[in-house]
Amino acid sequence: MKIIMLGVNHRTAPVGLREQLTITGERMAAALTRLRAAHPASELVILSTCNRTEVYLARPAHEPPTAEQLTDFLSGYCGADRAALAASVILRENEQAVAHLFRVCAGLDSMVLGESQIVGQVKRAYEQAQNSETVGPVLHKVFQQAIAVSKEARSKTGIDTGRVSVGSVAVDFAQRIFERFDDKTVVGIGAGDMAKLTLRHLASLRPAKLWVTNRTPQRAQSLIERLKLPATSAGVRPFEALDELLVEADIVLTSTGSQKPIITAERFKPLLRKRRFRPLFIIDIAVPRDVDPRVGGLNNVYLYNIDDLQGVVAANVNQRSEQVRECEAILFEEVRSCYAEVQNRDVGRLIKALRQRLHDLGRLEHERTARKMSAAAPDEMPAILEEHTNRLINKILHLPLSQLDQSSPEAPLGFYAAALRRLFDLKEESRPGPPVDGEKVAPPVEPDTPPAPTTGTAATPERSRS
Repeated sequence: MKIIMLGVNHRTAPVGLREQLTITGERMAAALTRLRAAHPASELVILSTCNRTEVYLARPAHEPPTAEQLTDFLSGYCGADRAALAASVILRENEQAVAHLFRVCAGLDSMVLGESQIVGQVKRAYEQAQNSETVGPVLHKVFQQAIAVSKEARSKTGIDTGRVSVGSVAVDFAQRIFERFDDKTVVGIGAGDMAKLTLRHLASLRPAKLWVTNRTPQRAQSLIERLKLPATSAGVRPFEALDELLVEADIVLTSTGSQKPIITAERFKPLLRKRRFRPLFIIDIAVPRDVDPRVGGLNNVYLYNIDDLQGVVAANVNQRSEQVRECEAILFEEVRSCYAEVQNRDVGRLIKALRQRLHDLGRLEHERTARKMSAAAPDEMPAILEEHTNRLINKILHLPLSQLDQSSPEAPLGFYAAALRRLFDLKEESRPGPPVDGEKVAPPVEPDTPPAPTTGTAATPERSRS
């Protein structure tokens, strides 16, 4: 099986393209089903987060889909520009694809080094694919191993210690803007994992007010309770009061699962006068973005999206280079081990299929020979047995030797010749010279009932004629 990873991430694609490629909820199940229907021999997992959309696929070596077909699928399904996607897409194959997934799980490929959320996101993507019945033995092995190894790498290296979540970096960014928070009103929009991490750090800054709003008020209230925020300075406000909150806020941190902006320029413009043109800092860490980029062009509004956090992230990476090296060393050995197991499993299946194929050929020839022997005289038996042997050898060798057809431009002749020599322990002999005068060279012949025809004239052993 060939393993492929194709997709985009925060290093290769801007947030505008990434938000177009976001696949969540019912759209994820539909995407898996559609792609599997087009390529039923493939195993599939799609990982889609705020920082990446990646398709992981295992398929028979010479079957579709190709990288171009996967790019076409993402472009068509998500409505993204084909040229922009092709310019941003990254492709990893086989062991490199396995290594990429391992690095993603360990947080080495995240925008924030060692980000802990990514492991849960990978597990959910894997579980969604299982529910859609698009995961087979290869991706089962690869994803389970990647998740397990990421835990080991994190515990041994401490790569996920400290401020390593996107939410925590967003708070670091806010601290660059304000020197104090005890006179500020902070509004958190959304009650998911990203909002939870962000609010946990914001609460430690002790702002004057911290309001949480969400389309489902119960989730917002549950979040406040889990974070143990004091009622005197924190609380839940209805989502319908978002305009009022935007008037009161000094800082807005938003991270919802909305597929469209919830704060548009048209909505915010009438609020400027009510705010008396006070500065407003908005950190939008959602993908797709919660805030229309045009809002950042309004007076006294300072809008930052997830890509604007790169400066903080770069400093984080530079300070932790030793942890990165330790983590890479652990992953290197585990990747090699995992991929070797996948290859060994493929070889085992190949040997099983080969044995079954040879048993089938042997059975057919046995039945044919038995019929001839039942009606033959004793002195005909040696010839019948020799014919049986020649026919069986010819049928076994027909397919592999047909690959040595030099007239086919796609046949890697040297590769196949070397493989045959290695597999059958054949000694390389000196190449015979041209035939001398009068010497006859027998033309190649094919078995009575060859398998599927091949291009060109196949070089096959001579057979006995019945």
